[in-house]
Amino acid sequence: MGATKSKATFSKRIPSLLMYYPSRYRMKRIFILGLLAISLAACKKTQTITPPVQAGNKIAGKWTIISLTVIPRDSTNQPINSGTVYPEPSYYYFQFNTDNSWVESLSPTTDDSLGESGNYVLHADTGFTLINVNLPSSPVECKIVSITDTAFVFTHQRPTKFNGVTPGYLEYLFKLKK
Repeated sequence: MGATKSKATFSKRIPSLLMYYPSRYRMKRIFILGLLAISLAACKKTQTITPPVQAGNKIAGKWTIISLTVIPRDSTNQPINSGTVYPEPSYYYFQFNTDNSWVESLSPTTDDSLGESGNYVLHADTGFTLINVNLPSSPVECKIVSITDTAFVFTHQRPTKFNGVTPGYLEYLFKLKK
């Protein structure tokens, strides 16, 4: 009889132990899966560039390039000198369209093979990003220096190596007019 009693007690403990551990681990699993689901849901899956509403798009239109100033800058971004001003022919222009496309023409004819084109994203009145159709993986960040109804000045920089060794930047300052 004593053996039966111990078997009964042992068999009563086994089901209670089995019920306790899976429930405890089940709650941990549910908790961990819940955290994983929340973290995956919070992550942005794709990068989308949606152009902002162009209600205040002051750069839209055809702008004739008056001059281009190239300013060399050292590795700390300090100007090395005041730069060199290059006056441009009257047929050089930028065309910024309201559909966020742009064209730069450097040809006296309608042949656009001597220019660039692509799309742009306007960042209020402070800057814009040029995305070249031929180099979409290398967007150019431009800063608007000043803009009025008839005059537009913007700048952008590119890294360079002076004499092939010393790192620095070249700043390109475009002066445009309508």
